[in-house]
Amino acid sequence: MKKILFVALAALLASCAKAPEVSYKIWYDWPERYLPDFSTLGEPDLQGTKINLDLEEIDDQKNHFCVLFEAPLKVNKEEEYAFTLTTDDGSKFYIDDELLIENDGAHGPIEKKISKVLAKGEHRLKIEFFDFDKGQTLTFKYSTPTIQEREYNNEVFKKEDKLTSKHKYVKPQVKEALKRYQAWKGEDETLVFPIITDVHTGQRFSYKHVGYAATAGKLFKADFMANLGDIGLNSYPATVDSVYARYILDKTRAGMFMYNGMWLYSPGNHDWDGGGGKWLTEDFLSDFFQKPWEAKAGGNLHLTPGRTYGYYDIPAKKFRIIFLNSESSRTKGEFYYSYGDEQLEWLAGILDQTPADVQVVLLSHWMPHSLGVWNAVSMNPIKKEDPSKIMNLLTSYQGKGNLVGLFTGDTHVNFHRVVDGVNYFVSQGYGWVSPDVMVPGQKHAFFDYRETLCIDVVAVKPAKREVHTFRIGAGGADFDTCFPY
Repeated sequence: MKKILFVALAALLASCAKAPEVSYKIWYDWPERYLPDFSTLGEPDLQGTKINLDLEEIDDQKNHFCVLFEAPLKVNKEEEYAFTLTTDDGSKFYIDDELLIENDGAHGPIEKKISKVLAKGEHRLKIEFFDFDKGQTLTFKYSTPTIQEREYNNEVFKKEDKLTSKHKYVKPQVKEALKRYQAWKGEDETLVFPIITDVHTGQRFSYKHVGYAATAGKLFKADFMANLGDIGLNSYPATVDSVYARYILDKTRAGMFMYNGMWLYSPGNHDWDGGGGKWLTEDFLSDFFQKPWEAKAGGNLHLTPGRTYGYYDIPAKKFRIIFLNSESSRTKGEFYYSYGDEQLEWLAGILDQTPADVQVVLLSHWMPHSLGVWNAVSMNPIKKEDPSKIMNLLTSYQGKGNLVGLFTGDTHVNFHRVVDGVNYFVSQGYGWVSPDVMVPGQKHAFFDYRETLCIDVVAVKPAKREVHTFRIGAGGADFDTCFPY
């Protein structure tokens, strides 16, 4: 029953999202080295609608085909539009049946540009394209004096939800938690970091909460910010629309830039889902969410080339912050949750070389402790790497090092447990949860994200070897925790 309800909900969400329709018609076995007269081709071999003016969802294993695309373009005010069309092989571009770009013939990728003043109202775009053999390319972009260059999408960039104006709740909720923190801190030195996790932006503006977390970072004078993943590429239209997926990514990073300090990012399993994982790679996620902070780190941020895990040293406070990728390279394959042997070997090496007087904080999206896998209850079976691998590693290190604990998201609930002397803490975040999939011993604050934050601020007091978490927003002080390490 749960599965049926989940599928029904997904279908409803998809049906509610009005996306622009790009109509396409495909004719296979086109043998020539130039475009056909499409009016003479008869019925197409395949036709339908899609979201973008590109070759996504077109079978790129075939050669010798031609496609006719048609799409609307809504112009809100009269201004000059600059269009760029890059194709391999030939193409023609029309607006309202006027030929503007002629790029016919069999050739490699060739870029052509044209500008035209368009009157307010709806216009009709048409692109004729054919592939002769080998690679296929079709990239269409446009810009105006008031619109930054973008790929085609007529709905993504509409006015944002009017509810965003209610962000005035942010500072009051942050200040409530700040008072509790200041009372606990006293004159002691602390390490402080807010956690933003499981924002799950899909057909909503919850990416704004990343910027709201930046407000918390400033007021708490955080040592760094932790983004524990699941940004939100797991929902239509991000799963099929590269433009929408990039829109979410850009907005998320813009929110991170609102904090003028370090962000440490651990990828979530729903950060790979755009286009079935075709649009995002480990290199891309690292370049986008990790490397922009290298200059700020002054040589203290150590990224693993080609991967999305590393560590950040805070020498003045003698802390090492290790951030992991709990999806590894097998996320999109055999395993759903996995650290991978290569990463575990790397982690063992980093822990082994950490000086005895340096305290270690671990960040991850997935919680390997059994209570962390709430979604295994409702979506069983989900394949997971044996969690004992990393838990045994942490237990071994705890006996000889200064391990504060492992802090994660993913579960959409809160809990803290100690296993063999190791602290395991899950921060709730903004992700969906239902009472019938909650595991005993876990806590969840039900709230409306439109008017409530859900951010845990972690504070470590080395002098007393104590950790205190402070909940901003959802649940308030009832969700604060305190434990030794």
